[in-house]
Amino acid sequence: MDLLSIIIAGLLYLYGIISLYIAILAKKRSEKGAFVNNIVNSIVLITSISVNIGISSLNITDIDFIIFPFDIFMILFIAIFLPHFFFSVRREKRIYRLIEKPIEDDKSYIKEELPFKYEIYRKLTHLVVLGIVFFYFTLGFLVQNIFIYVLDFFPSIVSDFFYSIYNIEANKMIFTQYLVVSLVGVSLIGLLTADFFRILKPKLYPLKSVNRILRKKERHMRLGPHISMGIGCFSIILLYGPFQPIGPFSICLAMTMAIFGDMAANLIGRTFGHSRIRNTKKTYEGLIGGMLVAFISGVVTLVFLSQFYAINLFILILLPLIGALVIGILDFLDLDVDDNLSYNFVLSTIIFLISIFLLS
Repeated sequence: MDLLSIIIAGLLYLYGIISLYIAILAKKRSEKGAFVNNIVNSIVLITSISVNIGISSLNITDIDFIIFPFDIFMILFIAIFLPHFFFSVRREKRIYRLIEKPIEDDKSYIKEELPFKYEIYRKLTHLVVLGIVFFYFTLGFLVQNIFIYVLDFFPSIVSDFFYSIYNIEANKMIFTQYLVVSLVGVSLIGLLTADFFRILKPKLYPLKSVNRILRKKERHMRLGPHISMGIGCFSIILLYGPFQPIGPFSICLAMTMAIFGDMAANLIGRTFGHSRIRNTKKTYEGLIGGMLVAFISGVVTLVFLSQFYAINLFILILLPLIGALVIGILDFLDLDVDDNLSYNFVLSTIIFLISIFLLS
């Protein structure tokens, strides 16, 4: 690892440690659900970074944690984003001080269940994750070609500086792995920075309108669902992405099924659900609907991926079926850990292990 990679990894470790600190605070305040969710998120983030660096150091694969120019792009984002965000925090602080009697947040909308429209807004944000699939198998190839095309207009001394763009041209999936790691990495840094302020300094949090899509239990010491989604996606990309070509296949299939299964289970359960699962707010109608939609989305994803992998009818049915069953079990268990993390992490791990035997 070069110096920039060490800096990026160190910053991510720091964010993982801050998450652990917030988990400890949640335990001290007797917020059990927040403690469990935060501690699992922190451990998954720290472990995935450590394993990825270990894989690179032992030369188990040809893929490192991050390489030039992607490390430069991540550093540039951090250098631009952090001062801008802290400027927003300082502005929020000045506004708060200027008000003689600070106005408390309007909490009249906080209920056990979000209004249906906010639930839809919340679920639609999950679709952003589908961009990872397209960057792995479509947009990433285009980005690399654009890089190479533009650099061809520059003298060789300039194009040679971007050696990594050319060195990994033979295997475009390696390029897309680095691209996806950098894109999801900078997104996670931005999301974590904002959420830390939401939890630790709520009065100075400059994105208070975002609180409207948070459920009541998520508005105190618990990391937001977008954080669990970010850590869930980032961790499986670090853990399984280096293992080409099975890794990207498993990641994209698991994320797609998790997103659509979770969305369907929630929206169907709220609209048509009557039979409660134990004493939870989840319903059997939502569970079955989520499993069915997850299976269908898995089949559609495999049809799309058949352009890149040899997928027969057995694989086309088996993997989505196993994925739907896993999602159903996790939904039934109703763990304290956010579904956005557990679905992505557990499902991708199982699909990755099975795919090693089916596609190798």
